[in-house]
Amino acid sequence: MNIYIYGSSAFKKKIHYILDRGNIRFKIDDGKVEDIVLLGMLKDLIEKDPHQIFLIEQAKIIENDFVKKYLKFLIPKDGIEKEFLDKYGVGDISLRDYTDLIIYLERRIESAVKIRPKAEEINSIDEIFEVFEDTQSNEKSD
Repeated sequence: MNIYIYGSSAFKKKIHYILDRGNIRFKIDDGKVEDIVLLGMLKDLIEKDPHQIFLIEQAKIIENDFVKKYLKFLIPKDGIEKEFLDKYGVGDISLRDYTDLIIYLERRIESAVKIRPKAEEINSIDEIFEVFEDTQSNEKSD
């Protein structure tokens, strides 16, 4: 699972700080954290795989309302339409603070990655064989 960040430099800096503080980078096995600079690149990534984690600054999301219709000069040029995000199922989530963001990211990562037993959860040799057999049967069924 990858995490893509799109927004202003201050937003990206704050998100990177949160990811480091919550040890989120270490919880993504084969994934990466990447800053997105271009709007076209963001749209391509969403079209290819909308199941990744996209952290988009609220100021960059253009909603279909009065401002979009009549005050077009207030719309950011590098903004993405909310309709586009809804089309691909990249929903917007409102978070009260940044600790909620850490909790949200951990849950998304856990739901995407098969949860493996930790070393302290295995207490005997029999349990090691059970875990090994379970992983072998899961791989065969896939």
